[in-house]
Amino acid sequence: MVRRAGVLILFALSVSALSWGAQSGQAALQSYFVGRQVRLKIDMPGTAKGVDLRVDAGDPMDWKQYSARLKEAGPAIRSGDRSTVTTLMVKKNLIEFQLDGGGFGTFWDDTNTTVTPYRVGQSEYERQLERDIRNTSDENRRRALQRDLDRERSRREREQAADNRAAQIASQMKAQQVADKRMRGGSRFNLRWAGNIPADQLTPEALMKALDTYIDFGDLQAEKPILSPSPTPARQDAAAPGNAPASHGSRSPMTQLKRGMLIGEVSALMGLGQRTSQSVSEEGLKTQIFEYLPDDYRVEVTYVDGVVVRYSINSR
Repeated sequence: MVRRAGVLILFALSVSALSWGAQSGQAALQSYFVGRQVRLKIDMPGTAKGVDLRVDAGDPMDWKQYSARLKEAGPAIRSGDRSTVTTLMVKKNLIEFQLDGGGFGTFWDDTNTTVTPYRVGQSEYERQLERDIRNTSDENRRRALQRDLDRERSRREREQAADNRAAQIASQMKAQQVADKRMRGGSRFNLRWAGNIPADQLTPEALMKALDTYIDFGDLQAEKPILSPSPTPARQDAAAPGNAPASHGSRSPMTQLKRGMLIGEVSALMGLGQRTSQSVSEEGLKTQIFEYLPDDYRVEVTYVDGVVVRYSINSR
């Protein structure tokens, strides 16, 4: 019993030491990296799955898996882009090196792109007509009731079709919103070891070496963390010579453009645009792409049944 107790104590102490080592290593790595900017050497997939690296393997990258994630989610950070290290987590055999938010698709992110239409059920009037038809033996009355029933069913079917169409448009809009969030959600590297992370790998130098193929760290020691508070710029005196007062009443048409607007509302903002393409889906939804040229900008707007589902703004 004494020997067994001694073994248990040694095991508990070793686990505690490993846990303390991971925590202290995480604190040191977070202090060094979090809030600083790096430049990517590869495209990063727009998903919280990120890029997996088997650090102790011959080639850490599973290129087939990497390509599949890029194809599935698209790139959130492009090769050559600068990105901010937002989180760094150390676990038993894993280091999560998160960039610009760590990637879309975490527990809190809504990844569902389907909007279910409301089911229009039978009205009490329709059910009463069906009961009256079953209970009458008068053929003339039966025909009159059937005509009323057909009209009520047609009304319900029209209402259901309108709800189905609205749900299809909403689903397209939500799919675009999810795609936009993927592009803004960042990504991450998951550095994995077969066993516990060796203690000599929990240093900034070792981590930069492991990621050197994929990230240009530059001279981090000479850079200031960009998440540090910056002084508030002095407010310009609106009455000073050469400073024209800001006009808060005027707003650019581009700042007012948003999803869900109708084509007429967009035309009122930016004038009549030029239609560049049009198509009709199997469900009967008409998709149109219009180009607008307000001021020195080119605005491309995609409509589904006359409702804005996506747009892009570029300078000319």
